[in-house]
Amino acid sequence: MSNFVRKYIKGDQSVWVIVVFLALVSLLTVYSATGSLAYKTQGGNTTYFMFKQLGFLLMGIGVIAVVHHIPYKYFVIFSVPVLYISIFLLGITLVSGQNLNEASRWFTVPGIGLSFQPSEMAKLALIVYVARVLAIHQRDDGPTEGAFWPIMIHTGIVCLLIFPENLSTAVLLAGVVMLMMFLGRVPFKYLFLTGFTGIALVSLVLILAMNDIVLVDRAETWAARVERFMSEEQEVNEYGSDYQVTQSKIAIATGGFLGKGPGNSDQRNFLPHPYSDFIYAIIAEEFGFIGALLVMGAYFFLLGRIGVIVNASKRTFPAFMVLGLGIMLVIQAFVNMGVAVGVFPVTGQPLPLVSMGGTSILFTCFALGAILTVSRHNQMEKARQKVAEDRVATKEANG
Repeated sequence: MSNFVRKYIKGDQSVWVIVVFLALVSLLTVYSATGSLAYKTQGGNTTYFMFKQLGFLLMGIGVIAVVHHIPYKYFVIFSVPVLYISIFLLGITLVSGQNLNEASRWFTVPGIGLSFQPSEMAKLALIVYVARVLAIHQRDDGPTEGAFWPIMIHTGIVCLLIFPENLSTAVLLAGVVMLMMFLGRVPFKYLFLTGFTGIALVSLVLILAMNDIVLVDRAETWAARVERFMSEEQEVNEYGSDYQVTQSKIAIATGGFLGKGPGNSDQRNFLPHPYSDFIYAIIAEEFGFIGALLVMGAYFFLLGRIGVIVNASKRTFPAFMVLGLGIMLVIQAFVNMGVAVGVFPVTGQPLPLVSMGGTSILFTCFALGAILTVSRHNQMEKARQKVAEDRVATKEANG
C-alpha cells in the first residue's frame, strides 16, 4: 500500500486527506438526505443515490489522480482554447439549455445524452486564463497594468453569459478574478471602478425587479430572495419569512452539540434540496456542532495548505492558478454554509465535494488535481535542489 501511495499519490498529502474526509461526509449525508427523494423517484430504493454519489466521487478521485500527474505547463497551453470552448457552450446553453429548477444551466451533448453545467467548466477555464495573463504581465519595477483589459474583457463575457441564469456563480467568479488581480498588483483604481460598476449594475437589476420592471427572466426570483433576507423580521408567516432558511435553522438548532446521529435527521423530510443546497444543515443536524465544525475546519485547512503551496511556488503562473482555484473552492464552501445558517440569501451554490451532483464533483476534483500538480512540481523541485546541494557538499568534502 505504501509503495502504491509513493508511486501514484503525489503532492500535498494533507489535501488528499481533506478529499477523502469530505468524500466520506458526502456519502453519509447524501444517503441520509435522499430518503424522501428515493421514495418519490426510485420506488423506495434508498441506496440508489448513495451508490450514484459514490460513483461520482470515485470518478472524481480518478480525475485528481490523472490531472495531478499532468505538468502544469499544459494548463498554460490549453487555457485559451478551453476558455473559448467554454464561452461557446455557455452561449448555446443560454439560448437552448436544458431547463432545471427554472434555470437553463445544463448543456446536453448531442448523440450521447450526457448533460453538464458549462458554467463549472467556464469557472476553471477563466481562472487558469487569468493566472496566465497575470503571469505574463508581471513586472519587478511596477504594477501590472497590461493585464487588466485582457482579463476584464474575457471575465465580462463569461460572467454576462452566466449571469442571466445563475447570478451567484457570476458574482462569485467575478469576485475571485478581482481578488486575483488585486494580488497580481493590477492598479487598485481599475479594480475599484470595475467593482463599483458591477455592483451598481446588479443592484439596478434587482431594484427594478422589486418594482416589477424585469430586465432578466430570473431577476424576480433573485429580488424576492434578497427581500426575504433583508426583511426577515417583518414578514413572518407560519414558516417564517423564508421556508428554506427556516427549516435549515431548525435542523441546525435541533442538532445540538453532538447531533442526532447518521440517518436520524427529521428536517430532511421538510427541507428543500437537503442533499445539495442545504446539505450543511443536515450535517449539523446529524453530526451536531462538532461535525459541522470539522467540515468547516476542513475548508479552512484546505485554504491553509493552498497558502503553503503558493508560497513554495517559484514561478508566477502556478502560484496564481493555485490561488485562484483554491480561493474559488473555499469561498463557494463558505457561501453554501453561510446560506444554511442564514448569513447570506439563498444562492444555490453546492458545498464542494459534499453536495450531491456529478458536474460539481468532477470539476471540483479537476481543480484539486490542478492544485496538486503544482504541489507535486514543488516537491520535485525541492528534491532536485537537495540532490544538487548534496553533490556540492560531497565535492567540497572530497577536496
